[in-house]
Amino acid sequence: MKNILVAIGQTKDAEKLIAQAVKFASYSNGKIWIIHVATPDPDSLIGRESGPQFIYDQRAENRKKEAAFIQNLAQAITQNHNIEAESILVQGAVSKVIREKVDKFNIDLVIAGHRRKDFLYNLFTANNKKDLVDELNVPLLAVPLH
Repeated sequence: MKNILVAIGQTKDAEKLIAQAVKFASYSNGKIWIIHVATPDPDSLIGRESGPQFIYDQRAENRKKEAAFIQNLAQAITQNHNIEAESILVQGAVSKVIREKVDKFNIDLVIAGHRRKDFLYNLFTANNKKDLVDELNVPLLAVPLH
């Protein structure tokens, strides 16, 4: 498994997901791609909803923190484990973004966390017309989060 995509939903779950990715990457001399799908950029037309300015400012600040967090994760993986890692912060629909990145980066394994009522869990297990797991055409490691 040369290319491993780790989908980080919440910062509190990152350590557990990254540990799994590091395990697989060390076995295969692979590369880790850390992805976080953020809310729309408040500077874009899509992100502009009616509301006070402080809401736009807060979204922009949150996006900067999220970008710094996953970038720091990637740097720590490279420094501490000598494994190549990159961070990706994107905006959009989670399932669509994951599918796109799996194709774009030739991903061999997707690692995501799940809770019983977690969004990512529902994303991978819901009875949609097209099941994301089938569309990925790559293994998915669903890490239980408590």
